[in-house]
Amino acid sequence: MGYTSDVFIQVYLNCIKQKLNLALIVGQTRIYGVDKEGGIYHKHPVENPELHIPLKEEISLEEFILKNMEILRNLGLL
Repeated sequence: MGYTSDVFIQVYLNCIKQKLNLALIVGQTRIYGVDKEGGIYHKHPVENPELHIPLKEEISLEEFILKNMEILRNLGLL
């Protein structure tokens, strides 16, 4: 998989809808993410970001950022 140097974390929060989207973007593609919809969390794993895997507990923004750093290190981008 080829990567570009454009790497960022996207954070979207809608308090009214109880919606939270956290995404690691490389190039123009989400390669990892955690979403909360209606108070329920799920993740989009780096192995297959199209999957929705339920999470038993919430994830903090700090935990998400640390996980992103680990992923980027494993990919040789950090």
